[in-house]
Amino acid sequence: MSFCQRCKLLTIDELVENDVLFQPDLATLRGSAEKGCDFCTLCWKALRTGQKDQLDKLLRGESAWAEGEAWTPTIWLRGMHFWGGGSAGTKIEVSCGKVKTAATDAGDEREPYENPNPHVGNWLEVYELPGKPSKYQLRGRRTTVDRDPELYVPMIKQWLANCSKSHKTCHQATSERQMPTRVIDVGFGSDCIRLITTEGIQEPEPYIALSYCWGADTSGLFTLNKQTYVAMTDGHGLPDSKLAKTHREVISLVRALGHRYLWIDALCIIQGDAADWEKESKTMARVYGNAAQTVIAGRSASTKDGFITNDLGKDKARPPPCQLPIDSSSPPTTLTIDLRRVATMGPVSGRGWCFQERIISPRAVVFGDEQIFYTCAAGYCFENGETRQNTLRPKFLQQPSALATKKTPSGKGPVLTPTEEVLKEWYTILTNFTTCALSNPHDVFAALMAVAQEASKALPPGTRYLAGIWECDVVRGLLWRPCYHFQVGPMSHTATTRPKTTRLTRETGGSVVRAPSWSWAAVEGPVAHSVFTPLLVSRYRDEEGWWMVKPTHGTEKPYRWSNDDRTVGVNELYMPAYDLHLTGRVAEVKVLEEPVASYFAGRKWSKLSAAKAKKNGVLLASPDHLDDGELQTSWEHVVGIGFFDVKDERIGVQSVWCLPIARDMGLILERKSDGKLARLGWFVVEKESWFLARPEQDLCLC
Repeated sequence: MSFCQRCKLLTIDELVENDVLFQPDLATLRGSAEKGCDFCTLCWKALRTGQKDQLDKLLRGESAWAEGEAWTPTIWLRGMHFWGGGSAGTKIEVSCGKVKTAATDAGDEREPYENPNPHVGNWLEVYELPGKPSKYQLRGRRTTVDRDPELYVPMIKQWLANCSKSHKTCHQATSERQMPTRVIDVGFGSDCIRLITTEGIQEPEPYIALSYCWGADTSGLFTLNKQTYVAMTDGHGLPDSKLAKTHREVISLVRALGHRYLWIDALCIIQGDAADWEKESKTMARVYGNAAQTVIAGRSASTKDGFITNDLGKDKARPPPCQLPIDSSSPPTTLTIDLRRVATMGPVSGRGWCFQERIISPRAVVFGDEQIFYTCAAGYCFENGETRQNTLRPKFLQQPSALATKKTPSGKGPVLTPTEEVLKEWYTILTNFTTCALSNPHDVFAALMAVAQEASKALPPGTRYLAGIWECDVVRGLLWRPCYHFQVGPMSHTATTRPKTTRLTRETGGSVVRAPSWSWAAVEGPVAHSVFTPLLVSRYRDEEGWWMVKPTHGTEKPYRWSNDDRTVGVNELYMPAYDLHLTGRVAEVKVLEEPVASYFAGRKWSKLSAAKAKKNGVLLASPDHLDDGELQTSWEHVVGIGFFDVKDERIGVQSVWCLPIARDMGLILERKSDGKLARLGWFVVEKESWFLARPEQDLCLC
């Protein structure tokens, strides 16, 4: 261990909950790191993560903050959360300037700090090595960078035991749970497994389920099929060695955790048997919802690679951890300091089936990109000691009491009903699901079926599920919007497209049709719906006349927006076509070539991000105000700002049909040869009176 003169004097006790002046400036810190000081190297690497531009300015002696802000070049350390842990885990914060801290016990006065917020800084993780306990008792702050069965297995057991003991919302008696149709008996022999049907198990037994990526190359992968069925079910068992690495590793983990039964789709669903796949794919809510625990092989992109080993140890650019003494005693007791590990899940986070499996699972242990973590209804526990709330798992998957009406403070608007609470969670799930990929685009409804089945139980009886949209909220459901049209952040970078054929689709070449045009499933890419602010809650209740459409076939509640007798619902795997019948004011409009920016000149537009509209929007004009295609000098002819769901579908389009759905928003449509209307996009109403002057018509959306 190599330390500079400054770091040789550092102790953990000195850092705990104290601000310690570390280096006079950033250049000194960098120089010490370049000379080989292990601790300075960790600090320098931590600061360089995500802050390169600010650090380059500081190295030049310039301010990284706004002009005129007072600042100091000094580098500070502060140890945090040593006693009792804390939700952020035990850490040492490295910062340029002293960091602003919480209010002191004396009152509202705060400790002095240097440099404006947000500060330039990052933090290092602190943990104990196995067999080297300290007075701080940093339980759970472990490292599994190298495979060590003596480390991650006890950690998982501890998380599960604590969850079973302390989390009432997570505890369910396994004797009340129905098992999957088939499970793997990993206790059949020391190196063998056997597939069994659960019909012969008199009392339900706890089992573990696996969530993972198959990978692009599945050649040679051993699976359950009509040819291997006998070998997997006979009395001799199947050697583990025949299985893919991920399957072998999860079997070893299940045995180490003391369980006997395991569910893996490749080994429990008969591959190549369409009837068995359709039957079993409808039971995912039971398979993952009833599992004692789900193992998520998050860090692995292929079944052939395995998932237990953490590849952080192979990262040559990552400096090794180092030890700092707790105090000046000899021989010293040390704690280990390392770069912060990210909390990301890995390749499975972008897969549609895995997304559903994660949400449905009441408990899961995730082998993530850089660390292992545990998740349940109560929250997340990370290997590095961090804890978080679980905001992804919806309340409708928990006890009915969790669906109690949300109380809104007086004067803040209407209270959300239990139905609206479920819908709010559904739309959040939907946005996240649409960021994920599917190997077979036709699986779009199957891969979300388990969540839809559970949501259906919490919605009013008789609520129909129409190609991904709930009939009790069809107006809002129709007004989905591609995120790249209006959002900022990661989701804004991915434009929606039509689903493309893959090696698993029935079609060859081009696009596939997997849903009606009006469904969000008609496109691929992130989409979102209106948020549940008080104003929008009232709007979609239609209490103030916000709706511009109504169901054609009667207005008795619950509304029925279609009399189509074809099967729809949460148990349908495929819904490529379905017609909605409604009455509304549809009008043909011209799509102008003039840029939206010219329309916005001198105008304030608060309905949507003006910058996004200028980039992605088109002007929609009344043909009544156009003279032989020539623009008037006034913009009075503009009746809306339109957005095509797929950018390329704008090319060559000179006119479209516009149907206001709510008072300020509607759908862009094309009229088919049979008179039906298909969605092309959505628009913001700019001239409501013009649409209100159109006659109502009975329409069919396909």
